[in-house]
Amino acid sequence: MVRVTGPFSFEATIPTAEGLDTEPETPGIQGEAHENYVQRMLEVLRKAPVLRLPGNQTVTLKNIRPPAKTLALSAEAVVDVGQAFQPAGSADFPVRSPAPATGKSPEPADRNVGPTQPVAILFGPENGPMSERLVREAWDEAGLKHYSRLYVIGFAIDPKARQFIDSAAKIGLPCTYLQATMDLQMGDLLKNMRSSQIFSVCGLPDVKVSRKEAQKGAKKKDAEEQWQAELLGLDTFDPVTMEADHLKAGDVPAWFLDTDYNGMVFRVRQAFFPRTGAWENLKKALRVEFEDTVWDHLAGTTSAPFPGGEHGQIAVKVIDPRGNELLVVKRLEETK
Repeated sequence: MVRVTGPFSFEATIPTAEGLDTEPETPGIQGEAHENYVQRMLEVLRKAPVLRLPGNQTVTLKNIRPPAKTLALSAEAVVDVGQAFQPAGSADFPVRSPAPATGKSPEPADRNVGPTQPVAILFGPENGPMSERLVREAWDEAGLKHYSRLYVIGFAIDPKARQFIDSAAKIGLPCTYLQATMDLQMGDLLKNMRSSQIFSVCGLPDVKVSRKEAQKGAKKKDAEEQWQAELLGLDTFDPVTMEADHLKAGDVPAWFLDTDYNGMVFRVRQAFFPRTGAWENLKKALRVEFEDTVWDHLAGTTSAPFPGGEHGQIAVKVIDPRGNELLVVKRLEETK
């Protein structure tokens, strides 16, 4: 066996405490670290307050600050009432009417007077994907406090959380997910300016799952029901040109398949790198003859056949040209 690798470093991060039932051993340190992270994200958002949405829409956040009293929200801001608010891929919905002034302490509903309206903001974990529970708690609080919309900003997101965000406008408060560039995790090594593409909307991978017929005369183990996943493409959005485009599967930098996804941990069972010209150089470096089918498979968009796992679902993770990780889950029982 030949293992191929170049120079690399191995790094680890401290797991996030989100979703754990146990209390952290050092709550003061973790609380301080989270507070510093939120403050850093607030400063970045103030430097780049323009959120670019599909359909040639932009929203400019003003008066960005931490909420006075909150259990789940990270920040609040105000936006002009005249700005568009419809989420990507959905029909238009009316903007809430301003609430009357009551003379009480300034809650979000009372500030909802005049040419601006309040919006709520949730920052996802610095390390790890955003969970559905975290989004639901922030969404519930934002609705109770009469914000006009919830903006969810994260580096990665759980598929169930993304599904809830996309359907939130149908059941109540509209919600929008924005992908934060991974450059923000590098701290002060990079400059984040107004012109930087810091926050952007992103699509989900288009994946087709089909049954694979067993070959005649195959062994019992190989004759079991087999499945095959195919990456069809990915919808992308360029915040500079404000144009949406469909990225073909062959132009995706990398995609990975978990053939038995348990809903919590993504395990790479198969890996593919369609958009790369490094295979010829790798062949020469190995100085070994391999069948062309090996390289075609590694650069392909269709997985090798695999049996269904105990969880009955698969997950496909795609790395888009900007480095974002996009995850989609497919249940095998729903495959026609």
